[in-house]
Amino acid sequence: MEHKSYFSYPITQPFPFRWFTPVAIIGGIVFVALFTLMNFASSSYELIVQNSLDPNATVSRRGLLHRYPSFLTTKVQPKCQPATLPVNSDFFTNNTALTYTLTSVWERGKEGQRVISPALTYQRNILQDCSVHSVEIDFDSLDRAGKQIGFCEWGAVLRSYISCKIDTPGGEVFFNMTQTYDYVPETVSFDSLGKFLGTGFLSRNKTTQASLWWGESLMSTFWGEVTLMLQDQRGAIKDDDDRIELNKGTVSFMVNDTHVNIDDPGFLSLDYRFYGSRIDEVACCPGLPLPLTAKALDKSDTYPNIWMKADSLAKAAYSTILVDLGQKAASKANILTDTKLLTRYTENFSTARMANLRSGPANDSYSALKQTTGDLGITPSVIATTYICQVPRLKPAGNLIVAIIVADIVLLQAVWQLYKLSAEFYLGRRWRTAIYAESGEWVGVFSVGEHAGAE
Repeated sequence: MEHKSYFSYPITQPFPFRWFTPVAIIGGIVFVALFTLMNFASSSYELIVQNSLDPNATVSRRGLLHRYPSFLTTKVQPKCQPATLPVNSDFFTNNTALTYTLTSVWERGKEGQRVISPALTYQRNILQDCSVHSVEIDFDSLDRAGKQIGFCEWGAVLRSYISCKIDTPGGEVFFNMTQTYDYVPETVSFDSLGKFLGTGFLSRNKTTQASLWWGESLMSTFWGEVTLMLQDQRGAIKDDDDRIELNKGTVSFMVNDTHVNIDDPGFLSLDYRFYGSRIDEVACCPGLPLPLTAKALDKSDTYPNIWMKADSLAKAAYSTILVDLGQKAASKANILTDTKLLTRYTENFSTARMANLRSGPANDSYSALKQTTGDLGITPSVIATTYICQVPRLKPAGNLIVAIIVADIVLLQAVWQLYKLSAEFYLGRRWRTAIYAESGEWVGVFSVGEHAGAE
């Protein structure tokens, strides 16, 4: 008895179309090329994690991906996550000049109220509407390291209070920050005695960042001059003098919103306190009309008479911060963008007196050095931070070839089955069903006319 397997196989016959084989070969070649290109576009790249300082530039560097249809490369498009700057974190701008501390972040709620945020979500947004509200100068001669006193008997720490905003897809975000400057900090090396310290600024370039270069020069020079003035005034006190011997003090300069000219005496109003060795020894409250200004205190020779130089130091900090933050559209004048103002504020640089330190980087006036520096100006600024990005990278050749071959085979198999089904459907409509002998032996396939003739 003939054995019959559980499994079976179909009986096949060649297709009776002359065009079937050429179309299959030519179509196969075309589809192989098409599928190879398509699979290369969709499978040749993989995403890797990369740190970036400029997410916009990273996303724009797509290599060959921009040449392929976007629907094939959607999953491997470069993308960057926004950076998160927590409150109390330090940062600097792309100008790499001053360092800032983030103190608060908020947005406007639906009813206009402040909605406080614990961090600033940031993605290289341009800093806008930055304002310096006040500049405080804390003077000290006692609680300083020995090496600091070696540079100068008095020290000064400037702290500026600033607010800015950025535009985000979700709306405007506002934030406050502070900037602290100390030309002779506790971290200074005593080996730098009598040299330019360069502290407080991360970098400098007198050609491409001339305004910031001069801003650093103004701040370091006025810092050295005002601290020496305090030292000289304390040394000039005589035994029968009724003035107290000062040890500490603070001067707070507030920006007056009604004055736009930085050279105006009322541009900065101030308040101050200086202290002696005892808690009841206080120098303050001169009885002059409010608001107090440096010019009024200088005119009345109010002790300690450092007012005009301290005013210049505060204005130098104000101007430098706005340049560093890229506030080109600021409504108030800026020393570092006005050649006449800068000429006047630097005219005594070559004869500036200070203790055992040297200011800089400029050692002469703007008039003398302007031919060696670049043009004054301000460019828009962004916060310099690191972004986590996913960027496409071409797969290794071996992995890529195997992936493309496997994908091509799968797609070609699908096309071949569709081609066969289409041909069989066409065959079924044009030709009759196959004719078998009564014994089950295959007779053939006949057209309608041939079948009738055979009968």
